[in-house]
Amino acid sequence: MSSRITSVVILALILALVIACAPAPTPAPTAAPPTAAPKPTEAPLNFAGKTLNVSFFAFNVDLINKNINQPFEKKYGAKIVYDTGNNADRLAKLVARKDNPNIDVVAFSTEFLLRAVQAGVIQPYDPAKIKNLDQLYDWAKDPLGNKMGVGYTISGYTMFYREDKVKEPLTSWKDLWRPELKGYISLPDITTTNGPATIALIAKAWGGDLNNDQVAWDKLAELKPSLITAYKNSAELITLVQQDEVWASGYSTFAWGNLLNTKKPLKSVVPKEGLVGFVNTLSVVKGTPNAELSQAYIDFMISQEIQLAEALDLVDSPANKNVKVPADIAAKLTYGDDMIKSLIFLSDQQIADKRQGWIDRWNKLMAK
Repeated sequence: MSSRITSVVILALILALVIACAPAPTPAPTAAPPTAAPKPTEAPLNFAGKTLNVSFFAFNVDLINKNINQPFEKKYGAKIVYDTGNNADRLAKLVARKDNPNIDVVAFSTEFLLRAVQAGVIQPYDPAKIKNLDQLYDWAKDPLGNKMGVGYTISGYTMFYREDKVKEPLTSWKDLWRPELKGYISLPDITTTNGPATIALIAKAWGGDLNNDQVAWDKLAELKPSLITAYKNSAELITLVQQDEVWASGYSTFAWGNLLNTKKPLKSVVPKEGLVGFVNTLSVVKGTPNAELSQAYIDFMISQEIQLAEALDLVDSPANKNVKVPADIAAKLTYGDDMIKSLIFLSDQQIADKRQGWIDRWNKLMAK
């Protein structure tokens, strides 16, 4: 009996050992969690073989070629052809070709953009085609409304003088009437962007304003014998400075880098009458067959990379709020919240309404 019990116990131990050593059952395979479908990526735009005709300012051509043309053509495959000149001349060309445009993108100050819109030669941009729009300061996204243009740079209109020629620093537009400056002053022609701003600032200096400008014309008549010339563009002013023919003038801040390159001892000042601000814009020309390429160009121009390159070379002050520049560069640009908030913006419509009358008065005065 005891041997039988012993045998049962041994069998039970062997069975337990076999069960313990048996491999664990393989769990049934479970379905892998679903993965999200990859997001479709936008194919890079390719405009190989196309030509983009751009109406632009005739200034800093070499730097614009380096910073804009070459990288744009490399990225998109399209060739850029420029038609250059001042705002007035280029607007006249655009209007003359209204029914058969030969320009795709145009750069204007806001006053001339307003006139172009009123002339019916601009079409709205498509925000969906301009990806960098959100990177702009609010004042640059749609400065005229109705998506007629994108601000790509801001500039100020102020004064400079030759420190080696002027005894006492200039602090006001009134100081241009000093006898020591006679024959060495230049002002922008009335047809330029800064021409009307000059009238407004002279009026302010002598107690008037934009609506009470007679004092400006009276004082201009007094100043005329002191003028060597009225310059038509910034390149002309720079040449006059280089040749020692101009000791004091009003100028756009975007020209400061080139003025400094003359190696003359120039001093920039913000006169007590204030700093007039201008926003330059890019717009799609109405009727262009290259609207998509035009908007790609605008998007490229306002990108952080291009805006930084232009700022570092003192070509343009940035409209892209993500652009950060060193302090020594910032001091030479229209840059920073404090500077921009201090700018005086004249009414584009008011200037447009006055411009032709002012041109007539200016031409009559200068012809005497």
